[in-house]
Amino acid sequence: MSLNKKIFFISLTLFCVALLFFGIYNLAFKSPAEEIPLTPKKEAPVVVLPTVQPKISTEAIVALSDEAVLAPTLANGTEAIKYYAKNSGRVYQIDFNGNNKRTFSDKELLGLTFVSWSPDKNKVITKFVRAGLASLYYYNYTDLTNFSLKNNVDEVAWQDSNNRIFYKYSDSASKKTTLNISDPDGTNWIKLADITFRDISIAQIPKSSLVSFWNKPDAFSETAFKSAPIIGGEEKIILKGVFGANYLWNNDGSLALVSHSDVKGGTKIQLSVVNSNGGEFHNLDLPTLVSKCVWLANNKALYCALPGEIPASAIMPNDYDQEKFHTADTFWKIDTTTGEKSRIVDLNKITSKYDATKLFLNANESLLFFTNRTDGKLYKITL
Repeated sequence: MSLNKKIFFISLTLFCVALLFFGIYNLAFKSPAEEIPLTPKKEAPVVVLPTVQPKISTEAIVALSDEAVLAPTLANGTEAIKYYAKNSGRVYQIDFNGNNKRTFSDKELLGLTFVSWSPDKNKVITKFVRAGLASLYYYNYTDLTNFSLKNNVDEVAWQDSNNRIFYKYSDSASKKTTLNISDPDGTNWIKLADITFRDISIAQIPKSSLVSFWNKPDAFSETAFKSAPIIGGEEKIILKGVFGANYLWNNDGSLALVSHSDVKGGTKIQLSVVNSNGGEFHNLDLPTLVSKCVWLANNKALYCALPGEIPASAIMPNDYDQEKFHTADTFWKIDTTTGEKSRIVDLNKITSKYDATKLFLNANESLLFFTNRTDGKLYKITL
């Protein structure tokens, strides 16, 4: 065999041996991570964090707020409620189930004692009491304007339209007290009537150009229920001869609900109704206060809380208004035309003590809201 052939066969043999060792190496030492998978790798499972469960309750009467509230009101155009936290003065908004709570205003308002929302629910008149002195302020949540009302103004109510205000003014020079209307900043002022008593309540008669006013309820004083034209004219007496009376107009101003003492200095409270001219006065035979009632949209029916556990010696409404006791209420619907009464919450479903005040309804009247004076919280009844 020639030398060239020997070299060829030796080279071929060495090459084959090298291939053999390379194959053995791959089989023995290749990392599993380098293998090509036959199926795609599975993704790591997604961990879903638990969410806060919304408040869901089957109770007949449900607490909506976590804290004591001041001036709860429907937020226009939404299924929500705005309110001031009584302790801090912060403003919150919640839905009709008490969920989706959000801060409407985070500013602390210490010393806040009274809030009156404008008809469009974008403005407020507030009262602060600090070091025994009271002061009134206007605030606009839309354009953030604010200012204090002029001195010697101590009772305010909004006009139903135009966002003007009615107010009682005491002139320190003349010592005279008057009922007036003006813009909140005091411009476009008009005097409406002279006032002869110290403390009054003011309410425009709905769907009219009249404003009503009366002395604050006192079982030992006769209540003078009066009206005055907004555009000028003489005041007139709507109703007199009852003691400790308070009033609540229905939505069209045709009727006013009246709660009053049974006699001068009496220990019992009665609920009656009167028309806008002071006629057709009749007792509804239901011992409750107008602060525990709300008119329905049909202007004939009411939802009312009927108070229980009133001390036998209590002077009504004085002792109740001064919060000398709390009531244990039941809840009723009353037809002021027929006098028919029916429960809206079964007695066996009232499992706590409720002293209901400041009642209001949602737009379709399927929900009744109230503030419980016992704990200050906002509650709901599904009708």
